[in-house]
Amino acid sequence: MNKTKIDSNQDKCQTCGGILRFSPDDGALKCGSCSSIEKIDYSKNVKKHDYGVQEQTTKEYNEFVKQNKVFKCYSCGSNIVLNTLEVSKVCPYCSSPCVIDENEKIGIKPDGIIPFKFGREKARDLYKKGIRKKWFIPNIFKKKPPIDEMKGVYVPTFSFDAKAFTKYSGRLGTQRTNSQGETHTSYKTISGTYNSQHSNVLVETSTKLDQATFNSINPFNMADVVNFNSAFILGYSLEHYNQKLEHCKTIADDMIKDRIKKLILSKYSYDFIDYFNQDTVFSQEKYSYYIVPTYQVNYKYKNKNYTTFMNGQTGKVGSGYPKSAIKITFFVLFILAIFTAIAIAFFAL
Repeated sequence: MNKTKIDSNQDKCQTCGGILRFSPDDGALKCGSCSSIEKIDYSKNVKKHDYGVQEQTTKEYNEFVKQNKVFKCYSCGSNIVLNTLEVSKVCPYCSSPCVIDENEKIGIKPDGIIPFKFGREKARDLYKKGIRKKWFIPNIFKKKPPIDEMKGVYVPTFSFDAKAFTKYSGRLGTQRTNSQGETHTSYKTISGTYNSQHSNVLVETSTKLDQATFNSINPFNMADVVNFNSAFILGYSLEHYNQKLEHCKTIADDMIKDRIKKLILSKYSYDFIDYFNQDTVFSQEKYSYYIVPTYQVNYKYKNKNYTTFMNGQTGKVGSGYPKSAIKITFFVLFILAIFTAIAIAFFAL
């Protein structure tokens, strides 16, 4: 096999002139005609920008705008980024032809990308294995998980870093039940400060995922982030970000605050929270625009359409699959039976 190094402006095989596509299994571009392998630059000097300082690079950004356009799918509303090397103009979500929207600006240039780690063949096996591990899956579905269509789509995300200083106060309650069945509640007042550092808090900005769905396929190994190179998306699709940076920053701040609250409360022993106040101040805030790999699995089960996303780096299968109402009911009854048995045993003492 021929091995050469190419840049992001080349999509033709130097050996035979065939079409090159990114091969996750080879970690390089592969010719569909002669199977020649051509290397891609995996540089890792990915930029992190100071939040509030809108750096729009001149030369790099202008080059990115020249090489890429945003296509609007008027069927499902998705915005897809296609570079000048892409042949297909088909929406990765609904398979409809994409119509270019001349008014759509390309926006921020991606800083980094996590390339796909495995191709579609292995993705199908990982999906089947992952879905079989899920709880409450119908037995028929578990034996033969259906896959009508599987597509590789790079999802846009904003990554945020920040230092946080938090002042907090609150009151925590503890309940104890004696042998006579009497419940007594005691309270403990807490207060203090908490310093923390947060890195690579990812917020999705896709038209087809919400943050809960995205969290279901997390985490991504951020050590694999490399400089964005259009060669990585050859053969795959890249969705354009759907929310502004400022909106995603608000979501990231809330995620960080929630994480801080859990970390603070983990230091204490309690049964319930009477109240909890926190005042968090952020500093040294930075952001990056990252592209992360996902596989979208579409299928129909019992005349209902489903879409399940899978992490294209780790193979983790997310939410969105059918669940058995019978299994869920029996599980709830089982848990209730256990608690009832414990209560009976306790009061019998």
